[in-house]
Amino acid sequence: MPTLDLTVVGQALSPVTHAYTWKDTALYALGVGESDLRYVWESHADFTVLPSFAVVPSMPPVMEALTRAKADLRTLVHGAQTITWHRPLPRKATLKTEAKVREILDKGKGAVVEIDTQTSDEDGLIFETTWSIFCRGQGGFGGPRGEKPVLPEAKEGGAVKTQRFETRKDQALLYRLSGDLNPLHVDPALATKVGFESPILHGLCSWGMALRAAIALVADGDPSRIAEFSARFSGVVYPGDSMDVRIAPATEDSVFLLDATVGDRSVLANGVVRLG
Repeated sequence: MPTLDLTVVGQALSPVTHAYTWKDTALYALGVGESDLRYVWESHADFTVLPSFAVVPSMPPVMEALTRAKADLRTLVHGAQTITWHRPLPRKATLKTEAKVREILDKGKGAVVEIDTQTSDEDGLIFETTWSIFCRGQGGFGGPRGEKPVLPEAKEGGAVKTQRFETRKDQALLYRLSGDLNPLHVDPALATKVGFESPILHGLCSWGMALRAAIALVADGDPSRIAEFSARFSGVVYPGDSMDVRIAPATEDSVFLLDATVGDRSVLANGVVRLG
């Protein structure tokens, strides 16, 4: 097991460019189960890019940062994801993403690598992300453990809204075409070798579905109202599972708490949605 390289903390990586068209954003939308024509039909009068498409152009520099940090790509898991949007993504663009490792936290048996990115086009900043990646077996180096996140308080008596998503048996096969080619999501032999029943759904696929629920349930169907979404990956979803998303208001205006379950199993926790 390689030792994490702590010297990468704070170092800016070279910018990475990513060009996309409506076909890429439509494929991504289908990958997270969205078939509304405004997300998949290029001639729709209100053609729109799902906000969570932001994970696609920001993933390559994140993988580069993990490689620089000497994270073991065979054993790491996605711990949590945050995106802050400053304006909607264009329907097509060439984006530039800058990334850096903000900190590496020592969790004992494992470590968490926190990676920040900023993505812009010729008109300026569009969105920022934070990726929390748990590196199994690479802790114990005596570093800081990190503070427990402080979540907004739930509003007493606030109305709870829910939405169920029926994932497809081929959901992971479709989602991976947007760039996340980890064989764990397609190779049955690898999945069982590392302890799963079968290939699992990408965490960012269920995360994207949860954001779809937020758009529908608290943003009046308007994706441009979503200013920030964060959530922790607390369990796995298997293609074909039914996932229930629950959203409740926080005491702060325009802030909502989100979680998702498959049956009685938590799959997304500590979710926070902020509207602009």
